[in-house]
Amino acid sequence: MDIQPVKKRRKISYLPSIISIAMVLFMMGLLGIIFINASTLSDHLRENFQLTVFFREDAAETEMRKIVRQLEGSEYTSRVTFVGKEEAAKEFAAQMGQDFVGFLGFNPLLPSAELFVDAAYANADALRKIEQEIRLKKAVQDVVYQVSIIDEINKNIRTIGAVLTGIILLFLLIAITLINNTIRLNLYARRFIIKSMQMVGATHWFIIKPFAIKSFLHGLYGGILACLLLSGLLSWAPYWVPEIEALYNNSQFAILFVVVIIAGVMISMVSSMLSTNHYLKMKIDDLY
Repeated sequence: MDIQPVKKRRKISYLPSIISIAMVLFMMGLLGIIFINASTLSDHLRENFQLTVFFREDAAETEMRKIVRQLEGSEYTSRVTFVGKEEAAKEFAAQMGQDFVGFLGFNPLLPSAELFVDAAYANADALRKIEQEIRLKKAVQDVVYQVSIIDEINKNIRTIGAVLTGIILLFLLIAITLINNTIRLNLYARRFIIKSMQMVGATHWFIIKPFAIKSFLHGLYGGILACLLLSGLLSWAPYWVPEIEALYNNSQFAILFVVVIIAGVMISMVSSMLSTNHYLKMKIDDLY
């Protein structure tokens, strides 16, 4: 009897298992990418929330720029821009479409600083403390921001985050179930071999070990294949939606890929060991 075709058929029979694991892990990884991008987008929205610090008209420019430098060095600052009276007038005229300074005969606008806070401080309580701190400076006349907008942003982000977390947990459960069923179907065809090895005196670990190693490799190959598909998707996505590349966080994607591979290996191995142990505990009559 030629053994080579048998080995070849056996290797081919494992291919659907690896592909099934890869597809499940790909969908799980895809949800992870959506979650990471949603988190990056939420930080982007928070960090684009603006406080406008208006300076007194009689404040010296050196004092105003000193305050701007202090704001730049603050832990809550993402970025800050100083806007002088003339620059403010130009921006306002561009928005209005007419030279209001020439019409009025003077520039009524105050010099200001546009302060964008770090995402961690984009909440009502933190903004209130920042406002109080800035107002203590003598050169500052007023601090203006819309707290209702940041409250609405945070509310929507919490809702979306909760929904995505629920979906990911649900899909993780589905992934575990599907991979477990795939492994159990593969072992079902070998249940008599497992029982025969037990009957001739082989230990549990001796029987379980080769199946656990095989499942380890299947999970590893499936995880690597899933990561390759996810990498391809990330590479092609900017061609379809150019703006999405700004949300990419490569370090978090790298961590996600490692998690996907580890999840594939762990789920496959645990499923294989549990299924093998299940057949070892069964009576011979129950195997039919």
